Amino acid sequence: MTTPEPTSASNITEQNKALFNRWFGRVWNSGEYAIAHEVISPRMRVHGAGGQPVEQGPDGLVGLISTWRDAFPDGRMDSTLLIAEGDLVAALLTWRGTHQAEFYGAPASGQSVVCTSIGIDRIENGIIVDGWGELDMVGMMQQMGVMPKVGPGASAHEQSAEWGSPTEVRPGEGRGDEKAVAQAFVEAFNAGNLTPVLAEDYREFNPALGARDADEANEIVAELRAAMPDLQYRHDPGLLIAEGDLVAVHGVLIGTYNGAGLWGSKPNGQYVAWTQSEILRIRDGKVAERWSCPDVLSLYQGAGVLPTAGGTS
Repeated sequence: MTTPEPTSASNITEQNKALFNRWFGRVWNSGEYAIAHEVISPRMRVHGAGGQPVEQGPDGLVGLISTWRDAFPDGRMDSTLLIAEGDLVAALLTWRGTHQAEFYGAPASGQSVVCTSIGIDRIENGIIVDGWGELDMVGMMQQMGVMPKVGPGASAHEQSAEWGSPTEVRPGEGRGDEKAVAQAFVEAFNAGNLTPVLAEDYREFNPALGARDADEANEIVAELRAAMPDLQYRHDPGLLIAEGDLVAVHGVLIGTYNGAGLWGSKPNGQYVAWTQSEILRIRDGKVAERWSCPDVLSLYQGAGVLPTAGGTS
């Protein structure tokens, strides 16, 4: 009797990618909800999700997905990029569809929408046990005409809400310093100046906050720090995911809104917190490209840029 060879780390990551693709392709896009009970742990929790209420386990995920599929019957979720390390998978995602039925209280608008997102799943023994999701919910609601067009985001300024070119992203060859450079990026953010860690030809893909290059990225950082002088970006070291020259980062930004006004709102002295996921491409020890998806709904509501669910700003 032969002893089976141990599964290599590369085989595990490829298996996890295949499971992720099956989950998104057949459940989100084909409505095969039974698959959720095959691949989702009963104890799975979704973190983030743009403020959407999601119950624990497969039934919670089916409820979330059916809400989207019912409101956008022609909707499709596409993956631009998938990277994996260990038991973690991160993806750049885009939802496209036509708003044809009620969606979280918003009546059908007939509008075609684009919603970018970044998803991170933890997979153990072929089962998804945790998920983190950030999406440009504000931008999509602005496209539907149910939220005012405020803030610097692409949708507020009638610009494309897509991730942008290229439409397919692949990992390149890394040199082993990707996580260290990602941590240096977070430190530069907290210092208020991204320039030292950015490549000369840096590009940003950030529909939620509208930044496209180094100058615009630094402008957003400056505006946020002027509004919240104690602002800190606290990344989760356990959710750094590196493959080749790409690294995914997830964390929370927290600050007190007691500085300058922010995007039409006035300082309210409130503690503001929002989560953020991003994927960085590292080249020669610098960040060359950044795909970023902050939870701007929490940011805008906390700062009074948009009213809260109860109607007060």
